[in-house]
Amino acid sequence: MTDADLPLLYLKTEVSIEEGEKLVPAGDSVLVASGVVHVITAWNPGDARPSRAENDRANQILAERLENRGCMPVGAIGADPDSDHFEESWAVVGLSDDEARAIGASFGQVAVFRLSKDVQTVLACFEDWQVSRAL
Repeated sequence: MTDADLPLLYLKTEVSIEEGEKLVPAGDSVLVASGVVHVITAWNPGDARPSRAENDRANQILAERLENRGCMPVGAIGADPDSDHFEESWAVVGLSDDEARAIGASFGQVAVFRLSKDVQTVLACFEDWQVSRAL
């Protein structure tokens, strides 16, 4: 894989958002239907692969930071459709793209997601790229 492949690798991620007791694909989510949602994780920053416990601690710190900004984080999952890899994440309303990217960057993330009614966009945190696809 080259650096040029990275945006497309992230783009195929399937995002699901917690609604009640279940995970709902982003395209079917009531939250996404209501407006722009950003999905951010603290799991697996950059090339690092911390333990599950370390990832969970980092994600809890992320949730607290989002709450301190006045957001109400909702559980989400970003999953690779070609493997069993997934990352627990938070879906939030009320951030700009730049704010979401800055928060992702502060946790060492390569990218964050912006979801709207019909489109999933991957926004790079440290570089100047974004890619989109239909939900």
